[in-house]
Amino acid sequence: MAKVPESVVKESYFLRSTFTYNRLHSEGYFELFMRIRKFARVEGAKLNWDDRSKWSIGEEAWDILQANKIAPMLVFLHPKVLQLNPSFLKYYRSVALIPQKGMKALSGVSSIDKIEDGKVDSGRLSGQQIEKLVRTINETLSLVVTLASDINENKIEGMMYATAGTKIDGSWRNQIGAEGERVIRKIIFNELFAHEDISSVENKKDLLTEIGEWDANTDIDEVKKIHLVNGYSILFSSEPDVTMYSDSGAIVGIIEIKSGLDPAGALERLGAMFKSFENTLAEYPDAVTILVASCITKEVDKRLNASMAVRQRYLTTDITSSDAEKRKFVNRLRVIMQLVGRK
Repeated sequence: MAKVPESVVKESYFLRSTFTYNRLHSEGYFELFMRIRKFARVEGAKLNWDDRSKWSIGEEAWDILQANKIAPMLVFLHPKVLQLNPSFLKYYRSVALIPQKGMKALSGVSSIDKIEDGKVDSGRLSGQQIEKLVRTINETLSLVVTLASDINENKIEGMMYATAGTKIDGSWRNQIGAEGERVIRKIIFNELFAHEDISSVENKKDLLTEIGEWDANTDIDEVKKIHLVNGYSILFSSEPDVTMYSDSGAIVGIIEIKSGLDPAGALERLGAMFKSFENTLAEYPDAVTILVASCITKEVDKRLNASMAVRQRYLTTDITSSDAEKRKFVNRLRVIMQLVGRK
């Protein structure tokens, strides 16, 4: 078996890290523990736990929480909390270290994902669903707490992230290419923003926001178009992944981002890219065509050298791991869009 190129291995871990962080952020895990803790502080003490044995809360586990001065609501699921805040199920399931598939199997409730995604309104869960979910969570956590008698808030939060990480890792393989595109788009946006080149941004619903009102925390996946101060614009889409337009509407450059990490699939990805470039050059022969790839094998390099369709090429890892290469890449785009020297 041929050795996987170092650049591919490096990119794999880079993208895995950025993908995991992005998913933890987009799925709300960074805020989730703080929301539960605040709720527990403000309203938790008012909850009546007298029926806790009916909810499968073990007395030994309960006593351990009391001894460690941990608010019960941070660990155990109260029926009222689930009824009024169905999406909190994500927190309790994660703390219990149960995957969604396991939760469905143990509780017999099939709509776990909809409940956790906030697609089930408060008060809409049936009494039977609440009972099944509460008992499943609390029975599991009673065992965990009993076996880990030194439990504290930091460990509770860590248990939540452990489950989240397992879930995210399971979806990683299907998202490698998309994550590579997302990282490159983010680099382009951040560098243009830093140079004060952007005048406004449009999201996927075509709603325009002036850059002075832009929320820096907005996910790059929500950005569809970037309008620049000199009248040029950038479109994020697919085939090509990035298109640069002049103030007259002509395409001046396109970028194809091929971030698949399997060297064996490099030729297949190359064919799709050539088609995209050739279609653009047929109408705009002066456009600059740029390939950003994770893997350029000897055979791919040979075909690129023989092609007239690819005018610039970059390795993803060069852009992501070197500030100098990152600036070089984005400055090349700024030259294409006539932004260099405008100040």
